[in-house]
Amino acid sequence: MSENLSRLDRLRIVREWQAYQLGRTERTIAELEEHEAAAARAARVLPPPAPGWKLSMLRAADGAHADAVHTDDCGMSGKQTRPMTRAQALRALTEDGITACPYCRPDRDLGVL
Repeated sequence: MSENLSRLDRLRIVREWQAYQLGRTERTIAELEEHEAAAARAARVLPPPAPGWKLSMLRAADGAHADAVHTDDCGMSGKQTRPMTRAQALRALTEDGITACPYCRPDRDLGVL
């Protein structure tokens, strides 16, 4: 069939195919730009998550005892932990005499040095 087409007709077919491909490319670019713009808007709108705190516990014969205050993402806290609010973590460090983890340093985040 392509043998019966003139060179001009073949070039018109190529042009139509290229226009189709260009349209697809432009639609894909528009979609990606919209996704990037939405991600940038979300990054500007959402504040970074506030750090959480947790209290690591040590098991003893007479029950569990508080060991140290950690940030929520600290990997050195062990398996036995309890979540804490900011106020509880501050009180534990300043009034209750519980130590701060030397690795994650929650006292720095809480402003207690």
